[in-house]
Amino acid sequence: MRPERVNIHATSPVNAHFAGMEVALKGSCYSGVPTMVTITISGAGKSGALARIATFLVRKGYPLKGQQVVESAGAKVVKVSLEVSHLDRTKLAAELRSLSPDFRVVSVEGAESAAPSIKDMADRFPDIVSLVRAYGESFGSESRDRELVEAGKKIGAFLYEKEWSFGSPLRMPVALRRTLVPALETLGKVDASDTDVTLSESPFCGTGKIACCEFLTGFMQGFLDAGPLTQNTRVHKAECKAKGNPRCTYTFSYDL
Repeated sequence: MRPERVNIHATSPVNAHFAGMEVALKGSCYSGVPTMVTITISGAGKSGALARIATFLVRKGYPLKGQQVVESAGAKVVKVSLEVSHLDRTKLAAELRSLSPDFRVVSVEGAESAAPSIKDMADRFPDIVSLVRAYGESFGSESRDRELVEAGKKIGAFLYEKEWSFGSPLRMPVALRRTLVPALETLGKVDASDTDVTLSESPFCGTGKIACCEFLTGFMQGFLDAGPLTQNTRVHKAECKAKGNPRCTYTFSYDL
């Protein structure tokens, strides 16, 4: 089922964040315009690797435009060219590993270098894990966490306005249990008390090149900032699996 298309209008302070997000993303693999992407795959030392990969990609429906075996750092790698309007690198890597555990996506050049926009994430919420990872990977380590927090704030505020702003505003901790926790449960399993939220298997802090859990910090902060009676709440990441803790935990401080 295709995700519901989100129409964003600058009719409120929250939605004003999203004004101007209709900027065309021509040449981006997240737009509707097909562009050429070159993917480098390691583990091609065995005979027949190129044919196996090419046949597999065609069978999976990828628009294969070219393929070759080249030498890189003394090892053989496969380079394939795809003409795509969107490429989910995480999904492709998993599919190739299912073909052979030796096959690994080393790099993606071309359109994949264009990060998804915040509007892309809003349009596809809650199916945004791969988009958030791609967004985070587009920044250097010094600015990544800050940018993920800011993106999370905008998505959280947008979701509150779209789905949770109707009816009487709620105060903490009722707002936490009745609105924020259900919103988070669209992203993963959540355990909550009046002062904290725990994700034992956060989708943003699992396998992958980088941890993107600061996106959730921003998401929760933006969601609560958008509520008229929860704007005094502050979100703090207390534990993170990527840093060796057994879970990801976020705490809340607020005045009753």
